[in-house]
Amino acid sequence: MNQESDQILLPNSLEDATEQAIAAIHQAIADGATRIIVDLRFPELKSMPIAYQIAASFNHYYGKEWQAIFADAGAAALAKREWADLDVSVRGVNEGRRAIREEDKAFLVIEPTSIEVEQVEKLVKLAGDRPFVMFNPRLENSEVGLGLAARQMRDRFLSTFETAYYIKPLELGALWRCYPQTWQIWQQTEIEMQKLAEVAQRPSSEDIERLFRQKTGQQSGSFLGRLQQFFNALSN
Repeated sequence: MNQESDQILLPNSLEDATEQAIAAIHQAIADGATRIIVDLRFPELKSMPIAYQIAASFNHYYGKEWQAIFADAGAAALAKREWADLDVSVRGVNEGRRAIREEDKAFLVIEPTSIEVEQVEKLVKLAGDRPFVMFNPRLENSEVGLGLAARQMRDRFLSTFETAYYIKPLELGALWRCYPQTWQIWQQTEIEMQKLAEVAQRPSSEDIERLFRQKTGQQSGSFLGRLQQFFNALSN
């Protein structure tokens, strides 16, 4: 099989993105990664159905020997009702050692926020070298008043994770990473999405803007209407 046919392509539906994310998680784990992030940054995305599919894949790989961990008790209670068919242990991040059992082989934390950074970091330490996956973390979205020390702790903590899957719509295209591939920047043309660049590390907003200016001459705002239609289709 040639290199071109081995390439994973930008998803054209939310279902494709979910399948890619699940495959990326387990490929990264198979390759030895133990701290993993999966982040689908679609506007108004309903995360629970995707979290359910990831949880089902954990059942396939680990049986009952893993934990689903939620940021708050309300979300955990909802999952216990909606995921009854999965027969999975569900905990909250505030449960500490009860959420990290000795027999567990992996952990999935769903949508932790910046408020839970310290608690999640403690769980990661308790998990040791067992796979610890964060799905759609919102640790970057600092609440007003979050101090410098807390921001530094958050950034240091996030730097220890491998981003196995990331996709985010941009005004000019999309930022995408699907492990084991590198980070990719895609451009929405008049006809289709085309790959604009590949970079080894996650690019900043400034990096992305500079790449678009260099390669296309376009400024932010171009193609916005077509992009909105494109990503609305992904979110349906």
